Amino acid sequence: MGWLLCEVRLPYILSPGLQGHYRGAVKIVYHATSKEAGHSILKHGFRLGRSGWCGGGIYFAASPEATKGKAIGPDSSQGFMIQARVAVGRVKIMSSTCDRSMSGPKLWATGFDSIAFNPGDGVETVVYSANRVLSARAYR
Repeated sequence: MGWLLCEVRLPYILSPGLQGHYRGAVKIVYHATSKEAGHSILKHGFRLGRSGWCGGGIYFAASPEATKGKAIGPDSSQGFMIQARVAVGRVKIMSSTCDRSMSGPKLWATGFDSIAFNPGDGVETVVYSANRVLSARAYR
């Protein structure tokens, strides 16, 4: 596996007003999607999904291999891999069934910034703001 020569740094994320807010843990994670959606993400940034184990968020796997069994929902696709640096902040550990009604405001009200859960096939990280994705690149 190697890198494509394509990386996008999303400049609005690193604006002076946000730098202090996102101090803390940054994870390297992976997101599988379709080729068309992958190019759109690299050009315009991530968008929140509509549904999932933890509600409508942006879901990431811990490794490229782990994405193969994860991008299986109705809004999910395979064929394009993204490696991302994500500011996970304060992570809430959830059960294997998470909470399908979860949302950003609901999570943030509990003092957390992201979720980690394992539905049985490996740990996933979920964020509810595209601003938490510090950089993204095509991975192959």
